[in-house]
Amino acid sequence: MTRTLIVNDEPLTRAGLRLIIESAEDLTASATAGTEAVAEARRCRPDVVLLDIRMRATDGFVVLRGLLDLPNPPRVAVLSAPCVDTSVLTALRMGAAGCLLKDTGPEELLASVRALAVGNTVLSTSAASQLLAELEDGAQDSDAAAEARRMAASLSAREHEVLAMMAEGLSNADIGRRLLLGTGTVKDYVSDIFGKLGVANRVQAAVIAHQAGLSKCAPAPARAPEVIRAA
Repeated sequence: MTRTLIVNDEPLTRAGLRLIIESAEDLTASATAGTEAVAEARRCRPDVVLLDIRMRATDGFVVLRGLLDLPNPPRVAVLSAPCVDTSVLTALRMGAAGCLLKDTGPEELLASVRALAVGNTVLSTSAASQLLAELEDGAQDSDAAAEARRMAASLSAREHEVLAMMAEGLSNADIGRRLLLGTGTVKDYVSDIFGKLGVANRVQAAVIAHQAGLSKCAPAPARAPEVIRAA
């Protein structure tokens, strides 16, 4: 049974999300306001947290950091307004495992929670498209782009290829098929890339790849969430 914690300062929103999640036989949910989120996560030890990154009474980034600093931290996906802004990029850089829009449909929400629980990274398709557009706009920020290029320069030519494919959302198995490599070898490359870039997950690596100009691929519009798999 997957345990989910909903963090939001609006009681009606918490109740609605909890109702949707508990409609699935394999999922359970609890909910709390932002001020109690870290304490509640320590108590109930959720597998997945859905965190509203913009709350009135609480700094969502402080809550995110507190959740990620827990022993055996949960997989945290941020909930964003339909118009994604730079706050989502900041959360992903901090280590959030994905982003879902607040108008996400019930089926996509349940699929995303399940994907997060097994270690995948999830971006709703419209959020992914908006984030890529934000990254392209941000490429004009010479400092951010220069830093991303500096970090990417530490990678080998093969690691550049693997990173670019990760930024497309390909799994390790898919990357292996493209490069004629075993999945275990790709996993080793991914681990080395994470270490050199100083990142914790594939979304953080993908952000650097886009800012460094290693990938220009945008996901096609679709109903299903964009799931970046670990293998």
